[in-house]
Amino acid sequence: MTQSFKQIDSCTQILGLDNSVRFVGRIKDRKLISFARSANATPLLDEELSSMAHYQASMKASWEDMFNEALGKTNWMITSKEKVKLITLFLDDGLLILSTEPNSNHNAIIKKIKSLNMKL
Repeated sequence: MTQSFKQIDSCTQILGLDNSVRFVGRIKDRKLISFARSANATPLLDEELSSMAHYQASMKASWEDMFNEALGKTNWMITSKEKVKLITLFLDDGLLILSTEPNSNHNAIIKKIKSLNMKL
């Protein structure tokens, strides 16, 4: 996978916002285009399951579009699992996905990301 320096730098910057963040990825057109992983986080999924998880995040996001007219645009989604919390932020041109420790303060993390005013 080819990643631009700007995309890698953005993922790395977001990774550094909170010690509970395990992984940050940028999805565009249902494909992972850049990512950063915490050196302290052992991956919980193998490569195939990781790809499927990224695709699933894209599919869940596309399902949200059908409710936009009635409910407004989706800002973010959270999936809480026993071993990890998955956060999906909706961007104008794709998704920002994060995995965090299950006890993370997702509201604080999302607030920190929004305060960066980054053009992801």
